[in-house]
Amino acid sequence: MEPSAYLDAMGITRWVEKGVELPLYHILVDRGASVSGDHPLIRQVLALFPEQDKRVVVSDSLSGTKEVFWDMRSLRLPKVACAICSAPIAVLEQESKAKRELWQHIWESDAYDTDA
Repeated sequence: MEPSAYLDAMGITRWVEKGVELPLYHILVDRGASVSGDHPLIRQVLALFPEQDKRVVVSDSLSGTKEVFWDMRSLRLPKVACAICSAPIAVLEQESKAKRELWQHIWESDAYDTDA
């Protein structure tokens, strides 16, 4: 296990040089959904992508959003360009088919680094 994984497991944030912007991972959810960027499934999926440190923003609106990383709305309107899309988190926790579809989106994503 990488040393940084131990820090993550203990909830210790790493030192980041002032002025360095962490990559922003914007996640769209359904209105009224209570989803946190610290949800274990979200953290597991984000760990598959190259950057070690990430800022996660979970929102139910597109206002002020330039780029969406993960769209997990049940009804994807308006349509947005995103790296991955999936069923809502509650469905992912219950249905293996939804998890398989998520994995397929991750595998096909240009952002996914197969060499990591």
